[in-house]
Amino acid sequence: MSSEPRPKLAEPKPFSGVLSQDKHRLQLTICIGIDFAGEVEFQFDPIALSDDTKFILLSWYEKGDDFRYFSFAGVAEDGARFETDHLHLTSLDKTSDATGTRITPEGRCRKSELRYKLTKPAESPVLRMQLKGFENLGSLHCECRLGRLAMSGEHSVDDKNAVTGFVIVQSVSIPDDVAAWRAETEKLLEHIRRIMSLAASSLLRAPIFEFYWGDDVEVVALSQTRQETSAFRIVHFLAQQEIFEAAIRSFFDPPVVVKNLFFAIEWFGMDAEYSEVRLVAAMTALENLINANAHDEEEFFQPRKRYDKTRRILKAVIRACLEKWPASGDSLLNELDGKLADLNRRPLLAKLRLIAKRWGVPLGDINETSLRAAKNARDRIVHRGQYYDDAKESDADLWTHVTVVREVAARFFLTAIGYKGRYISYIGGHHDADFPPLPSGS
Repeated sequence: MSSEPRPKLAEPKPFSGVLSQDKHRLQLTICIGIDFAGEVEFQFDPIALSDDTKFILLSWYEKGDDFRYFSFAGVAEDGARFETDHLHLTSLDKTSDATGTRITPEGRCRKSELRYKLTKPAESPVLRMQLKGFENLGSLHCECRLGRLAMSGEHSVDDKNAVTGFVIVQSVSIPDDVAAWRAETEKLLEHIRRIMSLAASSLLRAPIFEFYWGDDVEVVALSQTRQETSAFRIVHFLAQQEIFEAAIRSFFDPPVVVKNLFFAIEWFGMDAEYSEVRLVAAMTALENLINANAHDEEEFFQPRKRYDKTRRILKAVIRACLEKWPASGDSLLNELDGKLADLNRRPLLAKLRLIAKRWGVPLGDINETSLRAAKNARDRIVHRGQYYDDAKESDADLWTHVTVVREVAARFFLTAIGYKGRYISYIGGHHDADFPPLPSGS
C-alpha cells in the first residue's frame, strides 16, 4: 500500500471574478482546485476589512435559520470559467495590526460548474461519471443504443473516500438531439452507479460529472458525504462484468418493474459496526421493497371494499361486548376500531412469499423457520433495543439472522435486474454461488 498522498483531480489555479451575496459584490481572485475526493477547494488571499468586504464577516457571524450561500463566477488566464451559487464558509481567520484588519475565509461548495476548451475536439458527445471507492480489475465494457460504455476502477483501494474509478459513455455518432441524449445518458449512469453500489453492498458516491462535446468540457462537481465501504459484497470486484451488463439491460428493459428499488438498495448498503444495526437495515430494505410492490391481493386478505363490511360487523360485535363492561367507553371502541384495519393486512413474510412467486425470486432453499426467526430477532431489537439479553439459549446467533435476511434481500435485488452469474452468499459461511441457484442435485 502506497504511503504517497493521492494527487488532486485538479490542481488549484487562480480565477478572477465576482463574489456576491444578495446586493453585495466584491471583485477578487480565488485559487480553486479539486481534491482527491472530488471536493472543490477554495484558497482565499487575505481580504482587507472595509465597508465593501464586511458582508463576508457579517455572514460568518450571522445567526438564524436562513442559511445563505455566496455566489462566485470567475475566469482563469487560460480561459477556463468557474461558477457556483452554493459557496459556504467553513472557517474565517481574522487578524489585525497597525495597517488594519484582514479576514481570510475558507470554503466549500455544494455544487459548481467548470468549463474549459479541449485541445482536440470531441467527435461525438461523451459523458463521464467519476466514482469514489470503486474497485475493479481491468475495465468493464458494453454497448447499448446510447453508445459505447466502459467502467474502470482500482484493484486495491486504500482510501474508500478517494475517487478511484469512473463509468463513461461515448455516443457512436452525433445524436439528432444532443441535449436529449445527455439527459437520458445521465439517467443511465445513475442507474449503473446504484446497481454497482448493490454489487459492493455500499453507496458509491459520484462527485464529478464531465460532459465532452465539440471544443468544450463541462465539469459539474457535487459535494458528497464521506464514502464508506462494506465487508459484505454480494459480487466480487474481480467478477463484475455480468452485473455491469445486467445494470445496463435493466435500465432499458427491466425484467421486473420495481418501485423504490434504489431506496431499498441504499438501506441494503448501509454498513455498521454492530450486527443489530446490520439486521435492522437489511430487514428495512426488504420490507420497503415488499410493501412498495405488493398488489392489493398480496397486501390484503379481502378486497378493501368487502372488508369494510366485515369491519362494521366486527365493530358491532365489539360494541356489544364493551357494553357489558362498565369501565369501557367510546374511546376504547375507537382505539380497537383502529386495530381492526390491521386484521385485513397479510403479515410481511406472507407478502414476501407471494411477491417472490410473482417475480420468480428463488427462495426454495431458504428455510421458513430461519426467516421467521430472523424477523423476530429484528422485532426484538427494534422494540426492546437489544437481542442477546432477551434471547433464549436455543435462539440462533445474531449473525445467522443477518445472513438470512441479507441473502433474501440480495436475491430479490438480483432477480429485479435480471442478473445471472456468480455471487457471494454468506449463509453457512462466505462462499461463491450461482445465481439463480442451481436446482438440488444438479
